[in-house]
Amino acid sequence: MDGPPERRPRSETAGRVTEVVTGLVAVGISIVVLANPLLPLATLIALLAVTLLADAVRLLLTGGLPREWWRRFERTLGSTWRWLRGIGRIGIGALVAAIVIAVLVSPELRSLTLLYLLALGVLALNVDRVAHATGHQAAAWLRHASGATGIIAIVIIGVALAVPPVALATVAVLIAVALLIGGVQDVVMGLRPTDPRQVVLLKLVLFALFYGLVLINWIDLFGKSVPAYGIWLVLTYFAPFLVLIIFEGYSEWLLAVSLGLLVSLANDVGYYFVGNLLFGFHQNLGPWISGQLGFEGTQLVTIFEAGAVSIPVDSWLMGLSIYARAALVSAGLYYWWSHPSRIVARIPGDAAPTPPNPPG
Repeated sequence: MDGPPERRPRSETAGRVTEVVTGLVAVGISIVVLANPLLPLATLIALLAVTLLADAVRLLLTGGLPREWWRRFERTLGSTWRWLRGIGRIGIGALVAAIVIAVLVSPELRSLTLLYLLALGVLALNVDRVAHATGHQAAAWLRHASGATGIIAIVIIGVALAVPPVALATVAVLIAVALLIGGVQDVVMGLRPTDPRQVVLLKLVLFALFYGLVLINWIDLFGKSVPAYGIWLVLTYFAPFLVLIIFEGYSEWLLAVSLGLLVSLANDVGYYFVGNLLFGFHQNLGPWISGQLGFEGTQLVTIFEAGAVSIPVDSWLMGLSIYARAALVSAGLYYWWSHPSRIVARIPGDAAPTPPNPPG
């Protein structure tokens, strides 16, 4: 029997929600940039600036750096660092926000200058992530992940800044990669799993996203000649998660369905983003995603092949199905996240079953 969910202070909850939302914004816009490297450079710079602004908002709303970080520097390097006490995350957030504003209001500057300003903003953000790894405000694996993410992003930005001959579009792509990595990290930090079974759920979600975005889209982009292709595709959405029901019983059906629907969303929303990014397609994403989200009315967006029957799918119907699936996935995963004890999973520290005594 589950007990009541653990209550957290509203400020902590708001901070975690902020991290998740801004992380998702950073991930979404970074993917748009990576999937459209041939966009005009001014557009890429504006998109990157918006992504960076989301990170600045996160820092401004989630407070100062942990005290342990400053104490460690003071013990190691003496009082030289005390004057930095007042900076913290709010100071870094304000610095990044100022950089973004300078970029947005100064389009007359050279593109290289604007990109370098954005790169410096990303560098400041990832110094904060590395600093986060030294505190005790989260589980060790989360802090280690934060430090590793920050170091990787700093290396990427270092390459972008240190190699002047690199094309400007390549610099924009490197900045987008750093922001994408940071956005994923922000989402994980915001979720901040406290139960090992929540970590299991997070791994399942990441697997579902990879499975849908890469493996399913790879098949869907190139392999539509299979008879009754639509039915076959739906079966592939759910196939990996039937294992949960086979091994754990029917009590896991809601989790299996939620993960399968998440795969279907990754397929329908990420189809041409992944096609452009990984498989060399050059689809104009604006009109396509507008059709997928239902904004093109009765315009035909796809045909569901069900063997002897073919079902035309208009834009409004596709959009309606995407919104309905997103609501079901959100509700299902939120339930399992809030009730981790319902997830049947072997976790570290579980006692091994005691073998029965031999007869006699």
